[in-house]
Amino acid sequence: MDVQMAVFHCADVFLKQLMVTKLSQCQFALPLLVPDPFTRQIEFPLWTFRQINKSWKIRNTNNESIRQTQPIYKTQTPMVFFFRFGSVSSSKSQLMNCLINEKHDTFFHRNCPGSSRTRVLMDGVVEITWFCPSGSDNDKFTDCVAFCNLHGDAGDHEKQLQILTEMSSVNVVLLPRLDRNAERIHNLFQNKKPLICVFTQDESAVMKTNKGKFKIGLKDRNQSDVSEELRRAINDCLSESSHTFRLEDVSKRSDIRVDEEVDDDCRRGRAAAQQMMSLLKKKHLTEIKESFLPHQGKLWHQWSQKNKELHRPRADEIEMEISRKQMEIKKIRQQQHESDI
Repeated sequence: MDVQMAVFHCADVFLKQLMVTKLSQCQFALPLLVPDPFTRQIEFPLWTFRQINKSWKIRNTNNESIRQTQPIYKTQTPMVFFFRFGSVSSSKSQLMNCLINEKHDTFFHRNCPGSSRTRVLMDGVVEITWFCPSGSDNDKFTDCVAFCNLHGDAGDHEKQLQILTEMSSVNVVLLPRLDRNAERIHNLFQNKKPLICVFTQDESAVMKTNKGKFKIGLKDRNQSDVSEELRRAINDCLSESSHTFRLEDVSKRSDIRVDEEVDDDCRRGRAAAQQMMSLLKKKHLTEIKESFLPHQGKLWHQWSQKNKELHRPRADEIEMEISRKQMEIKKIRQQQHESDI
């Protein structure tokens, strides 16, 4: 992950977009909030998400499967935010992987091959991924849900913690025990947002302490059981929460840097794209090609047909007919040249 983030910091906005698009295609988590290694200014790389679409299936009231495909930056979904206080014995990222996809590591974690507990560039980075249901009865969540993961101790990254807890639908915090973090947990508990506390030094099963408030123990417990309890608790919280998250809304925060607003190449590229889209919106879909690409319309079809006839002469075809077709081809080409693009 440090190698990935080193490349990310050294890349321009277009290479970053390519990297993030490829990570998405391979079902890996994507950088959402990235602290600058030198200034600690937090950047939101919105441009990198512009090419990503997500597809999922949901069931309506008649139990019919409905497929949805949307650009991910404008998709409204619930969002579950995972963070930790202090040093915990269990891997938060690994726990999230079990929730989303047990067969594939969506989030890189300390127990992956080639990994280690120490980090250089990952502390303070928030990653995001989306669970996209297939419409089957085995889906762990019935709708598309975003999952955010804050790397490092949340107590050291107050700004990221504040942004994500405000925008989330459900907050999930991992901590060894309550005593050292009682004040922080009390503030989260007072918040109306659903809260799930996962204690790594506690052996208790899931317990609902209040409406939308749960506690779960991890110590000496089967990870599959914990994942199932956590999934049920999250679904319970989501059913009671109407709050949704949209990626594009993160850019409205005044306390973070947005790549599209500060990078000159990005601004010019976006302005050119918006100008092109504004032209296309004025035309009906069936008229766009004929209006903007006249060389590829009727004249092109006529030219191609005449050219085909010219190179497939009939046995009884005389020289005069061949010459006539050549003249027609030249005439059509002249008309193409006169067409205004």
